[in-house]
Amino acid sequence: MLQLTNEWRFLRTFLAKPLRVASPVPSGRRLAEAIAAQINCADDAVLELGPGTGSVTQAILARGVHPSRLVAIESEPAFVQLLRARFHESRILEGDAFALEQVLRGAECDQPFGAIICGVPVLTQPMHARRSLLSTAIRWLQPGSPFIQFSYGARPPIPPHDHIQVHQAETVWQNLVPMHIWVYRPLAGMHRSAD
Repeated sequence: MLQLTNEWRFLRTFLAKPLRVASPVPSGRRLAEAIAAQINCADDAVLELGPGTGSVTQAILARGVHPSRLVAIESEPAFVQLLRARFHESRILEGDAFALEQVLRGAECDQPFGAIICGVPVLTQPMHARRSLLSTAIRWLQPGSPFIQFSYGARPPIPPHDHIQVHQAETVWQNLVPMHIWVYRPLAGMHRSAD
């Protein structure tokens, strides 16, 4: 029943705000597991951007990440409320992933993350916004840790730049809408400046 309710919420929000919600349905279980499998170490803090109703969030926790080590940023208020009820031990922040730096600093987050998983619909954004999101995210990662983006596109949704490499980790054909999982990593040490 919860799954049907979540799917209805997702569809309703997608129809109302198609540029802000990536898909008409939540990520399927197979996709969510494939995304979570890209996390290097379950002991590290993980940041999820655009968790929606929490399909991937659940897979991240099932991967072994402790709920208290998970931070999520969601822009849709109804989803924020749902996520806070479902994942009360995790830190659910309401905000725009494209204002990542401001949201994290405003919430007094200061730890680097062992992985950042991005489910926001980047293909609807101008290229400068996509590049800015990726560059900012890389600065919030521990050295060598992945920025994981899933997308409909068969090409990287954010072309790699500034010494960042990308590879396609997997394509999940079993998802209602097939999705590609892209993993970005810096080629050389790019660290967040201390200020």
